[in-house]
Amino acid sequence: MWTWFSRCVPGISLLLLIALLAVAFPDITRELSHLLPWSGKVPATKTPGHDHGTSHHPLHLSVAQKIFIGYTLLVHLNAATFVVRLAWALWRMTFAARALLRRRPATKCLRSPADPVMPPFADSPIITPISSEVSDPMSFDLGGLEDGEGGEVVHAIILPNYSEDLETLRTTLNVLASHPRAVTQYEIFLAMEQKEVKAPEKAATLISSFQGQFRDICGTFHPSGLPREISGKGSNVAWAAKHIVETRSDSSFDSRDVIITVMDADTHLSQDYFNEIRRIHWRDNTDADRAFYASPIIFDRNSNDVPVLVRCADLLWSFAGISAMYPGCAIVIPTSVYSLPLALARRVGGWDGDSTAIGEDMHMLLKCYFETAGDVITHVIASPASQCNISSPGDGNCGPYLSTLLARYRQALRHMWGALDTGYSVRQSVGGLSGKGSRRLRLQARHVALLHLLFEAHFLPCHLTVLLLFSALYTAFVPVAHIHPTLVWAFFITGFLRGLSFVGMNVCITLYDHWYSICIRSRANDMAKAGLNDTGFSFRKWNRLQQLAERICFPIAGTVFGSIPAIHAELSHFFTDKLVYRVSKKPTFTSPLVRSPT
Repeated sequence: MWTWFSRCVPGISLLLLIALLAVAFPDITRELSHLLPWSGKVPATKTPGHDHGTSHHPLHLSVAQKIFIGYTLLVHLNAATFVVRLAWALWRMTFAARALLRRRPATKCLRSPADPVMPPFADSPIITPISSEVSDPMSFDLGGLEDGEGGEVVHAIILPNYSEDLETLRTTLNVLASHPRAVTQYEIFLAMEQKEVKAPEKAATLISSFQGQFRDICGTFHPSGLPREISGKGSNVAWAAKHIVETRSDSSFDSRDVIITVMDADTHLSQDYFNEIRRIHWRDNTDADRAFYASPIIFDRNSNDVPVLVRCADLLWSFAGISAMYPGCAIVIPTSVYSLPLALARRVGGWDGDSTAIGEDMHMLLKCYFETAGDVITHVIASPASQCNISSPGDGNCGPYLSTLLARYRQALRHMWGALDTGYSVRQSVGGLSGKGSRRLRLQARHVALLHLLFEAHFLPCHLTVLLLFSALYTAFVPVAHIHPTLVWAFFITGFLRGLSFVGMNVCITLYDHWYSICIRSRANDMAKAGLNDTGFSFRKWNRLQQLAERICFPIAGTVFGSIPAIHAELSHFFTDKLVYRVSKKPTFTSPLVRSPT
């Protein structure tokens, strides 16, 4: 019963909010219920000066109405401060990205007469504003690191995949193999599903193609039918991680110096991501066994080819992660890509593969946090993970546009199914606060910050939508003269905060465009240097109609692919915690050249 109740906390909060509205405004909720298509009634039309249940505003607000005013102000203030925090994080992320690129050793200008082929953007000042030299991503030198940061690490990279296209996996591995340290430091684990018929064949093909380009490459196959486990990314990662633990049991490497990285099948990581982890690992080596690394995600591969609502939805998804990546943030929740030392993975008992871990990135961070009694340290890696937007070719029932929208909604539902992690956190918090010994959790500012991030992820989107919808209907059906002055004031303030947030989000998109430009130009240079021109590039220009449309459409995308699937998932959790994992269709790229926008 406790497990069921805790997993339903987000859904229960939604029902409580609706109950609060019904108790606080019984007359208007009765009128609004007539709007339901199955009510069979037509609501009376409100006209100024006529009494329809509320001839004048009450002299005193009820307790429920006071709670409503306080909560709606709190939610809208949270949304506004989220935008401020996001703007600060994007501003600092731009500086961090430039600093990371400067740490590459400078080489002769790529625009050398000796170069037969000019890499794109070689003359772009992506590293420093005044220099005839740019950093060569292929020339990273161990001696170039700061003093005291010597030594080496092994990167065990888990690439979970289920029914993914062979070319998608091949391209991802080509990008990793292009890193100069791949052959000596990267161990690739193709985490596959045993029930996928073609999985062994795909694994054999990839292993044969990339043998010798990595320190090691192998395939693992998650068996079907294991108790409490479901098919999906989380269970594939969990099974591959068990293999890593077994193979490293007698390794000469210290388990702190083996860094496990989990990424999506279509994710492209720069070598800067791994070099930055190594730098931080040796800089803070005394805390290396409890470090957790996370990076922002950026959809820079095919965003110009998908519907604007899909592009906006992924933009907001990226913003959700970046908003907690500002300097001094108490804790960072990863999105899709993250790394941690083998020592920490062993300490917490590895990954979970059951239905509650469908959002395995957030779930693993939470597990590390609670299993170490809040002792985990999170680091932001300023090298973004390049990802694709969902793109569906369509089928016999609907074309590519509608099919892509439906596929994005299914992906959003899977993302929001991660609200189960709120229930996990509730159970772990109660158990940790009442526990004893090394796992006893202290109620500290960091724990409050974590709970606040969970509130923003699993409560705020649907609560804000319900409050916004109710406020719009209430003010539309009730004349201002019949509304209590305090309520009028509350509706005005919340409307002002929404307008402020809209303007703030447009500022954030401007900051994002600047950061995006640095990232994609750096990646384009890297790929050209490696001879990989088929990885996909979507350049942004603020004055394009595509980008201008985002500044207006993002609230719609946030509702359709954020609030609605959140409500869908949270109400579904009353009945089940299982969701059938469906692979999202991603594009393949065959472009022979990398071109800058004109």
